[in-house]
Amino acid sequence: MELSQIPAALQSRLRLSVIAALLSGPKKFRTLQDLTGATAGNLGKQLEQLDSKKEFVGRRPNTTYRLLPYGREQFTQYVALLESLLAQAEEEKPEA
Repeated sequence: MELSQIPAALQSRLRLSVIAALLSGPKKFRTLQDLTGATAGNLGKQLEQLDSKKEFVGRRPNTTYRLLPYGREQFTQYVALLESLLAQAEEEKPEA
């Protein structure tokens, strides 16, 4: 993955926070809201950007969000890119 190829899903602090939270397993909306500190409206909009689907029990939402294999792979590639950039910066760092 190159800098110019970073997926849109990884270009938002809140979306990155959601993805990081989902790495440990599925989460309910309220749990994600508590973990990220986001408002309900903002979190809902960001989850829409991540291709999430709402589920309902009767008229009440009952959605559990999961990180799919594609999302996990994209996140892993993003972390690897950041690690390589840090390593490159360390190599280019002038000695004091």
